[in-house]
Order: sequence, then C-alpha cells, then structure tokens
Amino acid sequence: MVEHVSEGTVIRVGVAGVRGYKGFEAARLMARHPRFKVVMVSSDAMAGHRLKDLDPDLRRDGMAQAVGYNDTISAAKDYGVELMLLATEPEMCATLGGELFGAGIHAIDLSGAHALKSAEAHAQTYGFPYPEVAHRAVFGLTEHVTPGGLAGQKLVANPGAYATTVLLALLPIAKAGLIEPGSVVVDAKAGSSTAGRKARISLLFSELDSNLYANKIDRHQYTPEILQELDAAQAGHGDAPGFKLTLATHLLPLARGVLATSYLRVRGESDTRRAAELVREALKKSYAGSPFVQVLDSAEGVQLKRVLGTNRCLIGATADLWGERVVVVSALDNLGKGTAGQAVQNANLVFGLPETMGLEAGVETR
Repeated sequence: MVEHVSEGTVIRVGVAGVRGYKGFEAARLMARHPRFKVVMVSSDAMAGHRLKDLDPDLRRDGMAQAVGYNDTISAAKDYGVELMLLATEPEMCATLGGELFGAGIHAIDLSGAHALKSAEAHAQTYGFPYPEVAHRAVFGLTEHVTPGGLAGQKLVANPGAYATTVLLALLPIAKAGLIEPGSVVVDAKAGSSTAGRKARISLLFSELDSNLYANKIDRHQYTPEILQELDAAQAGHGDAPGFKLTLATHLLPLARGVLATSYLRVRGESDTRRAAELVREALKKSYAGSPFVQVLDSAEGVQLKRVLGTNRCLIGATADLWGERVVVVSALDNLGKGTAGQAVQNANLVFGLPETMGLEAGVETR
C-alpha cells in the first residue's frame, strides 16, 4: 500500500549509528530535507547528548536526542519515529530491524544485514544467524527495483557502496543476456571511508598517504550481494545458477569515492567493437529516465571528481581490442549514491515523494 504523505507533512526520522560515516552522512542529508526531520539518534558514544553536539552546523535538527543502542526502539516510539535509518554494525542492525518491523516502523538498513536472500550466504558473510525478517526486505538498488516496489515498504536493504557501483554497471548488461558466463573480473578502487570509521593501523594517514593496496580479495562482504543480483538476472536467460566473478578492491589515499573497472566478454559476439556497442545500448536503455545515473559514450570520461559530493553514478563502456573484452567503468560517491544518498532516494519512494527530493543539491564532502 503506497503511503503518500499529504503536502507539508513532516516525517519523523531516527538514525542508528550516527557517529559512523554512513550514519552521519544520512543525518546531514535528512537534516536539510524539506519533508524529513531527525528527531532522535542512537549511539552508545553519543548517549545523553544532542545531534548538534556531533556537528553544530546541523542547526535545524540539532536538538534531536541521542540515546544508547539498547534504548533505540523505546526512544523511536517515544519520539514518534516513522522512519529509522540503520547505519551501525550489521548484527545490531539485524536486531533493530526485526524490532522495528514488529513495531510497524519503516526501516532502511545501510549495513547489509538484510540484503542477502540465502541464509547460508548470510552466515558465511556476517557470522551471525539470518535475521527473521530479512526475507521481507526489498533490495534497494533504486534504479532496479520494480516500479512502485518501494512504496510503503517497511524494510529496505540498501546495497553497499561497492555493490552499488558494480551492480549499476553490470545489471543492465546481465538483464540483456549479454554477459558471457565466467568472464567478469572487477577491479575497484575506493576512498578510506569505505572501510568505516575504525581505529586501525592500515587506515592511519601515514599508512594511506602516497599508498595503494588491495584488501579483502578473498572475503569481501559485498561480493555475495553482487553475485545474488547478477545470478537472478542471468537466470532469466537460461544460465545455470552460480554466477562467478572476481572482485579485487583497493584503498586509495582519498576520503571518499568508488571507481570500479569491470572486464567482460559479450556472449556470442566476436567483434569487440560491436560488443561494446551492445553494452552501451543496454546501459543507455536501462537508465534513459534516471535522474542520477548517466551513461557516457566512453569509459575514459568516468572520473571520481565528477561524482564526489553528489548522488550521481557515471558509467562508460569501451572496447579493449587487444584483450577482446569490453571494459565498463563506473564511479560514485560511496557516502552519497553508495549509501546515505541512496537511502534518502529510497526513503522518498517509500513515502511517495519525488525520488530527487532533498538530493538535488548533492551531498557535502567536507
């Protein structure tokens, strides 16, 4: 049932995990949105404080009360929260997601805890039991949700930043039946905020500056999301289940941004130039009406500086004649379209608002 809100109605919002990068970005976007208002946040480190104590620039919603995680649900009920954004650790988000669902409060999970449809894949990825309500969640890759599929939903699983970057590039190609099975290799490079706000030696400035290194090649937590969605897309073309790809991620000495380069072969097409044309056609057809995804004529035009601070994703495809592959490059801001921006985009559609509302001016990158 679509829950359209009447003109001028303000929707009360809570944010769990507000001290992390994703939660903080979500709070900043919501705190300037014309129809959403942050009324409470949760964080054990922030308990007893106000949102303005985290950032004095959040003047409009600065008096929002901060509580500990154990008080999240009771505070959400007390403050009349209608939408909760979950941006803390996956196990805590799984617990909160179930309780919010039971209480009839809309939730958008930015942690990945509700993204996988397989209990086995979930256990291998996150190491805790499959959330009871995960099968009720809509996978919120906004541009690929069935029209109207987000309206009124109680639980939305936001894709991770890497998953969003890769899937926006590959899903239209897979849905068109163009990907030769087993041919996909993805090289993704990202800013340090993709690793979260943690005190780790590998994330220190002295370690990252003038450096570049691969991480989590054998265990990246967002690879199962990518495989799940691509597998479903390929199934429609008679392919056996079990989509395969190699994903290698690397950390850049930057704060934000993800750029993914995907290498693939097109099924049944030996002419690489023609293969690249088919890929570009599939991408342009898929995103013809999208306000946030832009398909370029060449992969070389995709640059991080063009997407940082926005909710945009740029995608381009070029023929590699030497390797006889098509190279597809996609880029986005991991805290914008990759997480918090996409969460706001999804929230707009849940409540029957224009999907661009509150996102037209982009996101802050300071």
